[in-house]
Amino acid sequence: MNESLYKILTDFYDLGQLVRVKLNRRGYINETYEIESLKEGKKCRYFLRCYRKGVLEEKIKFEHALLHELVQRNFELCPRVIPTKDNTTFLKVPKETKKGTEEVYIALFSCLPGKDKYSWDDPLCTDAELRDAAKILALYHNTIYKWKSINNLTDQRDIDKIPFIQAQWTYYVYNTGTSVFDRYFLKQFDYLLKILNKFENKGVYDSMPHLAVHGDYHPGNLKFQDEKVSGVFDFDWSKMDMRCLDVSQAIYFFCTAWKEISDGILLLDRVDSFLEAYQNTAKALKGIGPLSRLELEYLPEMIQMSNLFIVKWALDEFYSNGRDPQEYFTYLRHCILCAQWLERNRDGLSSCVLSQEVW
Repeated sequence: MNESLYKILTDFYDLGQLVRVKLNRRGYINETYEIESLKEGKKCRYFLRCYRKGVLEEKIKFEHALLHELVQRNFELCPRVIPTKDNTTFLKVPKETKKGTEEVYIALFSCLPGKDKYSWDDPLCTDAELRDAAKILALYHNTIYKWKSINNLTDQRDIDKIPFIQAQWTYYVYNTGTSVFDRYFLKQFDYLLKILNKFENKGVYDSMPHLAVHGDYHPGNLKFQDEKVSGVFDFDWSKMDMRCLDVSQAIYFFCTAWKEISDGILLLDRVDSFLEAYQNTAKALKGIGPLSRLELEYLPEMIQMSNLFIVKWALDEFYSNGRDPQEYFTYLRHCILCAQWLERNRDGLSSCVLSQEVW
């Protein structure tokens, strides 16, 4: 797509002389390119995202409105959306694929300082980086709290999607093949449905603080410099949802082991460090405040929900986009192991979490 991107960038953006357009292979869903240009003697760096197939335009508008609001509220760690010559924040452009020409959305963002050191499946950053990531998540929540979005551009909360997930997984199970992924999914299907059916307390969920969650806060979506977070990116899963869920997703990503015999284990010492840093920072900021007793009580349940949404992602990608069976079997098995660990160790996790209640 490089040749067509050169033309799009030249025709629609005021970037000066393009020096480099390079595919970044770190992404799983979106296609991302590193862009370098020279303008008025100054070297400029950007990243360009080709959004995943099927993304809704209203989701892109929500993400870009959120980033704009964060800039207005002086949250300095997020990228800025680079406007086109016509002052729009995204474009719909043709892309050649194996199935022919398809239209995709693209957007250009400022490049953040620091290093990409980790990924979502290689997440065990240092303790100092872990604590700083928790502090930055608390700062993000405090900064965006009470923002109401624009024109009701919101997505369903994760909890409200569960009835539809059950129907989708049932459809998948009747359309499986013979791969290692298919066989493992069939074996675990009843267990997955049993866990899904445990999320029923809608009234309690409604009573918890809601805000514009990041929705994908993991070490692979952060940049680090000297063991501190220097940038937070990939807000394309953001939506209005429970603050508690955003924290639980972060804990799930930052604190779950992946390697060999420890695969799927939630490391409680890391959970303790993350929550302590989050709670103390949220208290000091005097805005939304630290997680309440109610939020802490439901945090183990939200961690399990976060795990199930990675199962959803793996199943959707495999059955809709024909992903590699062995690779996605590894992801699905990790999630099953984690689900089993969470069920076996619910009391210990609850004790760890509740010890971080802040008065």
